[in-house]
Amino acid sequence: MININNPHFDFRNERLRQILVIALSALLGFALAMLIVSWPMPGMAAPIVLAAIVIFTRQPKWLLLAFFTSLAIPIQRSIGGIALNTSDGLLVLWCVLWPFMMARNGNGAFERWRVPALVIYIAPFVVAVLLSQVNSISPSASFKQVLRVIEWFVLLPLALSVIIPDARFQRFAGLMLMLVPCVFSIDGIYEYFNNGQTLSGMIGISVPIPEGGESQIRHTFDISGRAGSSFGGAQGLAMYLVMTMGFSIAHFLYCSETWLKRLALFCFLISIGGLAVAQSRGGFIGAFAVVFAIVLTVNRKLRVPILMIGLTTLAIGLGFLGNWSNWDGTIAGLVPGGRPEAVLDRLILWNVVWDVFYENPLLGVGLGNFRDAFFANEAWLHVDLAYPSLHAHSTYLELLADTGAIGLFAFLLFLFLTTQRLLALWSTGGQPILTLAAIGSLAAYLVFAMVDMLLLQNIHLLLLLVLSVGMADKNASTLGVLRNKPFGESL
Repeated sequence: MININNPHFDFRNERLRQILVIALSALLGFALAMLIVSWPMPGMAAPIVLAAIVIFTRQPKWLLLAFFTSLAIPIQRSIGGIALNTSDGLLVLWCVLWPFMMARNGNGAFERWRVPALVIYIAPFVVAVLLSQVNSISPSASFKQVLRVIEWFVLLPLALSVIIPDARFQRFAGLMLMLVPCVFSIDGIYEYFNNGQTLSGMIGISVPIPEGGESQIRHTFDISGRAGSSFGGAQGLAMYLVMTMGFSIAHFLYCSETWLKRLALFCFLISIGGLAVAQSRGGFIGAFAVVFAIVLTVNRKLRVPILMIGLTTLAIGLGFLGNWSNWDGTIAGLVPGGRPEAVLDRLILWNVVWDVFYENPLLGVGLGNFRDAFFANEAWLHVDLAYPSLHAHSTYLELLADTGAIGLFAFLLFLFLTTQRLLALWSTGGQPILTLAAIGSLAAYLVFAMVDMLLLQNIHLLLLLVLSVGMADKNASTLGVLRNKPFGESL
């Protein structure tokens, strides 16, 4: 019998480790064999899953690839009233494997580890959404949204912090974030020109259908005529392409290899093609924001001329409106598309936001509770919504209603600190491709947040992934972490 108190009992002893490995392998092999005999299908899947876990533990980048790809395949199931998908499952797996991944980083990995910068920046907002529970008009519903915020802004950066941002990983991440979106863009193009048939559908990836099915609006090709690839809805495809488009642009600008420049140009054109078949006006505005942010970051001399051009264009536009005989003087009359009632509905929603804010100025009514507050105000819309999802069509305004002035300020602070750090990393020349692409993605997010309630979507998993990769400090020991200093000196 082995006495663990015996000084000769040392796990660092090579022979002892070999004996332990053989013993554990024998026990595991016997358990898997028994499982296959008693329960064939799970039994055959278990070794494959075990092998994948071993690979993911030794090479986290492959789990990162699976996670990033899953963001474009939103297979969704509801568990306990909370909508979960493949990305959520992979994030849970990542968290389970986190200690083993850290152990692979060598001796002292846990001592070198620091809290990711993104977690520090989002901490005030997490506190604000928790405080909003005090005045929540639907505590259970808002608490589910709070859990989502913690998953997106805290758990994901913590999980990603296990990765060492060396040159090999930076190259892998840059290529992954540039190439994978092209697959789904091509799928959308194929869908558009083949009457709704998709390549992803042909291999068994079904379009996600909201719970309630027929009673809810589905923005799929058969309804809208707009390509959505595996997302189903065109908006999801457009956002995914725009949020990753900056990696193609950054590679084209800063990669020294000719073949990679050509590949980057090809990927950019494919992404534009995907946007075209998605027919997303918001997507093209977001793409413009990406290009605009990258140009201003790369060439500071253009900032003043572009600002002057913008102000001149605004003045000319206002002058044109003042002399446009066909304009009826209303905001709805300015929006193309022949749906003035939709514009008027947004104005109604925004007015209700201010009413809710005036009633609960500091803490709001609870994250995600604007819908209930809207109906409590007995407001009505021109377009009768046949599904229960109603929001303020603006992340900033809805946060004002849901979490009050404290929550909105904390969220804007997060965006400001993140932008500041990205620009600081860019100026020091840490990793120009990934950092520049992250700046473009953040610019697109800021634009999308103006016209949509993004806290109802999983776009934040993509955003935090891109930001974590882009904020990797060359002086940090792991991904997305502040400089490798004692924690008290990090800020």
